Amino acid sequence: MAESPQPIESLVKKEAEPQRDPIVSRSTSAILLICTVLLIISAGWALYDEGFGQRPWRGMQQQFVRRYTAYLKSIRKDAGKSEAEVKETPEYQQLDEQAKASLEKVKTDIAEKDKRVAQVQAKLDAVTEPFQNQRGPHRRHNLQARDSAEWTSGASVTGASSMKRRRKLSQ
Repeated sequence: MAESPQPIESLVKKEAEPQRDPIVSRSTSAILLICTVLLIISAGWALYDEGFGQRPWRGMQQQFVRRYTAYLKSIRKDAGKSEAEVKETPEYQQLDEQAKASLEKVKTDIAEKDKRVAQVQAKLDAVTEPFQNQRGPHRRHNLQARDSAEWTSGASVTGASSMKRRRKLSQ
């Protein structure tokens, strides 16, 4: 065996000295503290600005509520009287009589339409329950087929589902 002219140490790969890593060599707690304080201050300012700075009309709204509440309380005692006075006027009585006469004219039409709605609802009720009874087992079968291993092949599920449908329709 011939000896190589190079020494063995040159064949071993030497690891380079690690470079100075600023994240590992310095503490980041001061930077995190400063960022946290700035974030808290900006959140507090945003809440203050949202509540008071951008809403100068809130004072006007509160003043309006106080004044309007006082006004409503002052006219409350006269409210019942004015309604009774309006009902006693000839114009109101004429409009009330016209409304009652119009209602009498269309009462028969309303009764006919109510009767027709009841007939349609009875037909709908007669169809709904059997339809739901037929649909339930079909859906259960489809869900079982989907969850089974046959779902991946596809052919057997489709065939079983269509056979079941044909059987139900023939009954």
